[in-house]
Amino acid sequence: MKTIFKHHDSHVALLFFVVLATCIFACTSESLDETSFEESNLLLTNKTSEPTTWQEQVDLLSQKMRRFHNFKVAQAQGYTQLIGPPPNMYVPNMGYHYLNPAKINGEFNLLEPEILVYHRDEDGNMIFGAAEYFVPIAEWGMTPPFECEVEVRTPLPDSFIGDEDEWEENCGAGGYTLHAWIGLENPMGVFHHTNPLVPASDPTLD
Repeated sequence: MKTIFKHHDSHVALLFFVVLATCIFACTSESLDETSFEESNLLLTNKTSEPTTWQEQVDLLSQKMRRFHNFKVAQAQGYTQLIGPPPNMYVPNMGYHYLNPAKINGEFNLLEPEILVYHRDEDGNMIFGAAEYFVPIAEWGMTPPFECEVEVRTPLPDSFIGDEDEWEENCGAGGYTLHAWIGLENPMGVFHHTNPLVPASDPTLD
């Protein structure tokens, strides 16, 4: 049985206050190329070898998402910062969340996470931390404030193999969320929603 936690903290309400204008930055063709030689080989391999464990899924996701260690690639691919009342733009031990609304379809797609999570180091560089999945719970409504007391009837879609993943009933976001820390190792576990290696606040603002 999948692990599902209830999460009602107000800071997660930021997930639906989206910056409407997507900023596209000028990047080199090399940094933005989605069909690099390495990824092309990976895609060809995956046609004949599907993951059979959650660890293999995580390994595949890590390889596929390598290009997002370049923050400009995420922006160019339509991931836009989610905002809320200050200081909620930065979530302690998570970071800043960037959503691609086009990827929200109520399904789980291993290689197409709806959200990417970044934080800044002391020099202001954006560090890729996690891919995050989001599945709306239709019975809670489509806009905040969500009716989280309504009995949940929307089931989780098939996701990671086994029972290691830790989904949350995220009232502030209006659905289920799941982090996969494939950009930054998480001593609490790859699926834990927070990561102690991520600062509690943005070090460039302290």
